[in-house]
Amino acid sequence: MKGDVALDIRGLSAGYDGELIIENIDLRVQEGDFLGIIGPNGGGKSTLLKAILGLIEPMKGDIRIYGDPPQKGRRYLGYVPQYTVFDRDFPITVQNVVMMGRRRMKGIRPWYSMSDKDAVKKALTDVGMWEHRRKHIGQLSGGQKQRVYIARALASQPKILLLDEPTASVDAKVEDSIYKLLTELNREMTIVLVTHDIGIISSHVSNVACMNRHIFKGDGKELTEEMLQESYQCPVDLIAHGLPHRVLPPHEKHD
Repeated sequence: MKGDVALDIRGLSAGYDGELIIENIDLRVQEGDFLGIIGPNGGGKSTLLKAILGLIEPMKGDIRIYGDPPQKGRRYLGYVPQYTVFDRDFPITVQNVVMMGRRRMKGIRPWYSMSDKDAVKKALTDVGMWEHRRKHIGQLSGGQKQRVYIARALASQPKILLLDEPTASVDAKVEDSIYKLLTELNREMTIVLVTHDIGIISSHVSNVACMNRHIFKGDGKELTEEMLQESYQCPVDLIAHGLPHRVLPPHEKHD
């Protein structure tokens, strides 16, 4: 129910092959939140998501998803990765791509049930792609493919949707439409989205945090100067929403 703690992270440190990438992360996400995590490339945002998903083991600290550790709590999660690589000539339809999101519910059954098919139909309808269900995935535009990948995550009927740079490869118009879609989906589920684009995000999320190895969180969706400078390690100016958005760091000139 709304108000429950969906995701609780305490003192988390994690990385790869003994190298620390994120350190001492404390983060609590309430059910119904739409949390945007921003920060520079290489700041550990994807590593944080992998730790939540249980794909890497924490070096220190604790992660709880509705009170469960990741290995058990990931049944509550839907995940949209940053890059989805596929063979454009592989004969798979939009509907079959989304059906992959039902695999963990299928178990050892060699067929998909009517409830699987209903979940796929709802997911594709929710993202506005049901009419394209019989198309080859390679026929779609970049924005349409991204909606299909979101639908694949939704097909598992998650309580929390995790997205890693979902608008990295689309233009500004498509980016805005995807954020509007996520705002609609937030009525039914908790959303955690990571990105390096600080421009449009605060117009749609309910809470925002900055991340660069550590996490810096304020109250609500206000991006303070202190949060941005801690994350980007340089002065940052924002251009108003509705115009092109960039991080503008007036670095000192070096020889």
